[in-house]
Amino acid sequence: RMKVSEWLARHEGAIVTVRWGSSLETVLEHLLAESCLRDVYVVGEDGRLVGHISRKRLAEHVLAEHRPAHTRRQLMERVAGGTASDFMNTSFAFASAEEALDEVLHRQLEQEIEDLPVLDATGRLLGAVNLTRVLSAFMSAEYEDTD
Repeated sequence: RMKVSEWLARHEGAIVTVRWGSSLETVLEHLLAESCLRDVYVVGEDGRLVGHISRKRLAEHVLAEHRPAHTRRQLMERVAGGTASDFMNTSFAFASAEEALDEVLHRQLEQEIEDLPVLDATGRLLGAVNLTRVLSAFMSAEYEDTD
């Protein structure tokens, strides 16, 4: 049985972290720069994961006004003044590096979690298990086996 740590070592994925005091503008810039990102992870001064901000939550906030934003500047004006710590969700599921990957995937499917952060014993972010990447790797392996 493959451990999560083995998966992370073989399949490095893009995760984005910001410090808890980062502006919402910075968070939005990270999300806009990486179209495949679903979450930005928020870490404290000690490097421990303290929360996350989902693309959906940020989009709901930015687009909440009746008038749609037409320019990047207008989008940025809607997030000016806020910080990641003001906006982050502090309740989140996570996995440990020593867990079996199949058990983590089962939890993700049961709880409908696309990205599951992986933490070390001290709460520092090691990476994330992304269901789309796992599916892609599985399909690649399946096709390779049939050749």
